[in-house]
Amino acid sequence: MVLKTIPLPGLFKSYLENRKQKVCIISNEIDQDASSNWKAVVNGVPQGSILGPLFFIIYLNDLSGGLNQDNLPIIYVDDTSVLLTASNVINLRNKINMELNYLTEWFSANGLMLNM
Repeated sequence: MVLKTIPLPGLFKSYLENRKQKVCIISNEIDQDASSNWKAVVNGVPQGSILGPLFFIIYLNDLSGGLNQDNLPIIYVDDTSVLLTASNVINLRNKINMELNYLTEWFSANGLMLNM
């Protein structure tokens, strides 16, 4: 798989690029507040955004394309699971390994990390 770069329309581009964040720790004591330096945000969408769920659906749209037709991907919010069935443990193990290989490659090609 090859990660493709797609030119973004102006609205999406302004929404996703040139964003920064920092962490602030606010204490009840005087002069105990602390904060990090501003850092560029290079991945993801702003938390609680309206476009976040839409981008997630578009981003994961082709995930199920490489899965075996018998297997059922379940995608809800930012969580993805795959249901597998088999007639015996050996077949199930083989199916799991095959799907995990595909998913690992897909996630890696799309800049994501698979949490097993």
